[in-house]
Amino acid sequence: MCRVVVRVGLPLLLASPLVWASLARAQEANPRTTKATDPFLKKEVEYLAFDLGKGVELKLVKIAAKGKAFTIGTTKEEQEKVARDYFDGKRPSALDNEEAATVTLTDDYYVGQFEVTRAQFRRFVEEAKYVTDAEMLEGGYGYNEEAKKFEGRDKKYTWQNTGVSSAGERHPVTNVSRNDARKFCEWLMKKCDGKVKLREVRLPGEAEWEFACRAGSTGRFCCGGDDERLAEFANIADATWKEKLGGPNAKAIKASDGYAFAAPVGQFKPNDFGVYDMHGNVWEWCDDFYGKYSALPKERNALQTRNQGEGRPVLRGGSWGVPPVACRSANRYLVGAGPSRYGAAGFRVAAVP
Repeated sequence: MCRVVVRVGLPLLLASPLVWASLARAQEANPRTTKATDPFLKKEVEYLAFDLGKGVELKLVKIAAKGKAFTIGTTKEEQEKVARDYFDGKRPSALDNEEAATVTLTDDYYVGQFEVTRAQFRRFVEEAKYVTDAEMLEGGYGYNEEAKKFEGRDKKYTWQNTGVSSAGERHPVTNVSRNDARKFCEWLMKKCDGKVKLREVRLPGEAEWEFACRAGSTGRFCCGGDDERLAEFANIADATWKEKLGGPNAKAIKASDGYAFAAPVGQFKPNDFGVYDMHGNVWEWCDDFYGKYSALPKERNALQTRNQGEGRPVLRGGSWGVPPVACRSANRYLVGAGPSRYGAAGFRVAAVP
């Protein structure tokens, strides 16, 4: 690391602006709290910003949740509507896992403004010398553009390569397991210098995730219950996706969001909390054990730390290739045990002060 030395007595006007900027950054907290006006919401949002080095930053949005109650899951009335609207009136058994419950959160917390990007994950890999589960094992999943088909598991598909040539550093990182995502959070926690007090940095619990996704809404999505309006807020299976990847019977909205695969983060409207891409784009890992909401603890933001007999992890939010029913605020996707990783699954970070 280069050390900048300013000689005692050097007139202020003679010192380079870059010197003073460097010194100012060195004195800033990491992470630091800041406030700014969200360009879509036109209102001030409080952020927690981590400096990851090499000009890369990660921002989390403050969620004022302490003492606030909300309904997690899906009410019986809404379940009947979901069965009618998406399953020809035949109620799928998966809705049993969404049985509604009232949850009161114990703490304010921060949640990633965006899904973790490839640029942010790259800083972790470089600095921690980290090797992902996909790289150590038999690879991940991806899209073969030449053969026009999805493939995997295959060694050639990793967090750096999902086969989509248009993917860049602002795209969400995928092909990472929940273990990989947790290691990223541990690395982030080590960057805390203590000036801003944080109890933990981790993946969101399901209650935290759903509260942040709903952003005060009680509808199917943060924007209500209109599937077509999702094109304003989310990258899901739509006209663009159907034209490139879907078959004639593929379930997709009629509107076009402009992306067949994952989009760079922040391309759509945020919810009312100032959080982006909670619906669609890529599935997101949650940190707690999967179980009945009625058994959620009343401490630590209802983080389910007790195993109810199910060790498989859960993903939330849906992705660019699934229809609206899978992108609902309450939808839970229980996946395989072990180091599962997917070409359409990533994560965002939570922090509790």
